[in-house]
Amino acid sequence: NADKDIKDPVARARKILEYSSMPGTSRHHWGTDIDLNAFVNSWFEAGEGLKLYTWMQSNAHKYGFCQPYSAMGSDRHTGYNEEKWHWSWMPVSAVLTHLAEKNLKNGMLGGFQGAETASEIDIVKNYVLGISPACRKN
Repeated sequence: NADKDIKDPVARARKILEYSSMPGTSRHHWGTDIDLNAFVNSWFEAGEGLKLYTWMQSNAHKYGFCQPYSAMGSDRHTGYNEEKWHWSWMPVSAVLTHLAEKNLKNGMLGGFQGAETASEIDIVKNYVLGISPACRKN
């Protein structure tokens, strides 16, 4: 129970944001993102899951897809933890990412418990836009 276990609202929001989006910020709601098979990275590290993930890494771009939540590293240091199951369709998502970068403001998010943390966390910069650089290309 994060409400009881984590008293600081910003720390609580950051814990929730490890894998869950703040209301109004999910790329799934854009209609451009899908999840494949399992919601744990370990499924994609052996057997059928590894075969699928290896194929996606090699071929998804040929069909317009990219993995927005790749492993954290020098090219991506903010945003959600790696999600090997989450893939984005670039022909539309790149346009919407650009529009979010230009127009979406933290203060536009509201009407839910924890909304007051959006600005302090800088949800737009650090999460909505905290994606793999490969997923920003038009």
